[in-house]
Amino acid sequence: MTGGSPRRRTRARWAWFAGGDDYVLRQVPSEASFFNGLGMWVAGMAVVSGFGMTVAASQWWSTSIVSVLWVLPLWAVLYCLIERLVLKSFGTSWAWVLVITVPRLVLSLAIALVIGLPIAQVIYSGSINDELSKTTTARIHEATNQITRTYDAKVAAAQKEITAAQAKEARLQRQVTNSRFLADCEAGLASCSQTHKLGRGPYYRRDARRAAAAAAELKRARPQLEATIAANRSKIATWRTAESSQIANRVATIKADRDFLARQAALDRVEKASPAVTKYVEFFLAFLVALDLVALMLKLTHLFSTGGAYERSAAALRATDLVDVHRMQERATVLTRRITLESQALQESDEVRIRGEVFREPELASDLLGLTERASDRPQLGGPAPATPLGD
Repeated sequence: MTGGSPRRRTRARWAWFAGGDDYVLRQVPSEASFFNGLGMWVAGMAVVSGFGMTVAASQWWSTSIVSVLWVLPLWAVLYCLIERLVLKSFGTSWAWVLVITVPRLVLSLAIALVIGLPIAQVIYSGSINDELSKTTTARIHEATNQITRTYDAKVAAAQKEITAAQAKEARLQRQVTNSRFLADCEAGLASCSQTHKLGRGPYYRRDARRAAAAAAELKRARPQLEATIAANRSKIATWRTAESSQIANRVATIKADRDFLARQAALDRVEKASPAVTKYVEFFLAFLVALDLVALMLKLTHLFSTGGAYERSAAALRATDLVDVHRMQERATVLTRRITLESQALQESDEVRIRGEVFREPELASDLLGLTERASDRPQLGGPAPATPLGD
């Protein structure tokens, strides 16, 4: 018997993961094998769940699995602690079992969604990448057209101002050229003269004045026209540079937009295009929920099929502990009552003593007063003696 206990304790080490306690299992050794098997399952599920959480983390942060391997041991330890606390909290009451089971079901569903959706993205990565490529091309085309339309409107307005300035300069130049040509015709070319008379007559002077006025106006307007043209050409060059930069930045941003939400949106579009994918994803999530609830289902099945010997033993031990607690509480109550009564007795004794001393003080005062009055009635000692004749 003595040699069997260490082996039993050794075999019960896995039971810790299933919420088992060595002391309770020593009271019901028949439960040790079940708790060991359940503990092994919990430990294995912790590793599997940790790996799934690692894959999910790599999808959330768009990085490699190697860079987030620290998630595996962290989540495995947390999973073991949660599962141990849940399995350890079971009792023999249906109401309490329901209170424990419902939150655990909700937790299983949450874990399935957190792990299952990223893993589904990994499974359908080919279709998702194809969908992302199509979406990226469409978004780049739309963004490029939008940016180009915005800058094309600005460039068109600047180009219109340039055209207007150039047209004004050309018109003034034509006026100068035409007026000079007509003046030259009047002066020396009879074939093109309006009067067919050579000389510097009235028509010559008129055309010469027109040419001079047009040349003066062109001279005055040319600096402003050239400045307008140069400023608009500078604006156009700046806008073209900004347009190219914005298009490049926008294209780079769109191509880099491949995070978890973008991949999930692509998966949703794949599911809409192929209903079979939706069914498979739903089945995969249900499979994860069922896999996560195996330990809970085994615990419930064992509890209600065998009567819960472990739980009854644990309840009996807790009741025994409550007896000791009750004993200490009652002892504390008795001591508290005793101290209270002793304090009250001491207070009453002090009150009686104080009252006795108060009553004795007037009596002592009256006694002292009587003694004083009797002393005053006595003759004074050492007074003059009465005179008597000598010889008497």
